[in-house]
Amino acid sequence: MAFKYSCFISYRHGQSQLAERIVNDLSTALANELELYMGPEVYVDRERLKGGDLYNKELARALCQSICMIMVFTPSYFDLHNTFCAREFKAMEKLEEERERRTGKRVGLIIPIVFRGADSLPSEIKAHRHYYDFGDFLLCDTEISKHPNYARKIKEIAKTIFDIYQIFSRLSEDPCSGCDDFVLPAESEVAQWLSAICTPVLPLPSRRILPLG
Repeated sequence: MAFKYSCFISYRHGQSQLAERIVNDLSTALANELELYMGPEVYVDRERLKGGDLYNKELARALCQSICMIMVFTPSYFDLHNTFCAREFKAMEKLEEERERRTGKRVGLIIPIVFRGADSLPSEIKAHRHYYDFGDFLLCDTEISKHPNYARKIKEIAKTIFDIYQIFSRLSEDPCSGCDDFVLPAESEVAQWLSAICTPVLPLPSRRILPLG
């Protein structure tokens, strides 16, 4: 089987130290736990931590060669003006549908992890996918990875990924066939869906400024 990665971590890029630490802590914790189960490594687009929205063939191939996708959700994950997370989400949905046809089973390949803004998670995701709420963890705490509840949830997620891997391991055909030609959907392909799920930001009410005196 040609899976190269155990999971693909999808996240909104940011240049703050907090955003970088969230992704690094999560990928390290998952990699350490998954190492006990299987060989494929965790994929993180490190260049994204430096900012920028570059897409290339390697990124699409990495998504296709991953067993599943970890969706690191904050309220800014889906953005009408910055569609890269939406494109990754819809690309994995496409892979999910294709691989479900091969296995004959309903297998969720997108695992949302909510760090902030559970109320902002689109209703269609809440209705059809189990998500992990990490909102109670203090992200300013440098020891977050040592929190007992954090470790427990990481173990649950790793076990879920391994269970998915076992389903694919029973296939006689390669679930990653075609990854060299796999591409992410264009911005125009996700625009309508993204508009439907994004909560519009209402303008602040104008205030009447009274003259002094």
